[in-house]
Amino acid sequence: MTTTKNPIDSPPFFPGLRILGYQFKLIGWIGFWLKLVLAIAAIVIVLFASATLGGRPAVPGQPVPTAGAGVGIGIPFLIGGVVCLGISVYWSFFYTRLSRRLVKPTPKGQPSKAETTNWIRAALITDLIGMLLMVIGAESIGGILFSKALSQGVGSFINIDPSRFIQPGDLLVILGSIHGIAGLFIGLSTSLWLLQQTVMQKPPTAPDGAIGRHD
Repeated sequence: MTTTKNPIDSPPFFPGLRILGYQFKLIGWIGFWLKLVLAIAAIVIVLFASATLGGRPAVPGQPVPTAGAGVGIGIPFLIGGVVCLGISVYWSFFYTRLSRRLVKPTPKGQPSKAETTNWIRAALITDLIGMLLMVIGAESIGGILFSKALSQGVGSFINIDPSRFIQPGDLLVILGSIHGIAGLFIGLSTSLWLLQQTVMQKPPTAPDGAIGRHD
């Protein structure tokens, strides 16, 4: 003899949790593609700028103009920022996987609110560290380029080391850092919004288990 479980015995699915799951899915995919495009652009630009370091002297007997002369001090910071941006891309993809667990019709398998907020905070820390590294790298490179610009006064183009001029590769490095900062800013914005939406979930009942069932 089989018994049928009374639907009343099963806790009702919190409707707000389904909405939260859709938000994680939508914001996750938007952030994933935007950050992926910016990350690829930043990597390509930095690699292209590195490939242009050096070249032929414009005037025989003059030193070879080096696009990255003096700006190398900021490159490690930019690389670290790009790595953090790559991790941030993963976090956006993780949000889309998390959304599947949030929309499950039963509490089993659903993440708790504390678990979800901890994941979002980890993504925020990644974006903050990456943005800090990018800003330090951009600031150091920008300061060096400013000193180069000051040295290019009237009459300074005669018998001067071409490596002291601002080269196109120098500007490419700055452009790459801007792309990286933009991607990390998107990560910060989306994660903060999802964190707010998660914290706001306060259903009337709160048995153990799902995020939508405890404060």
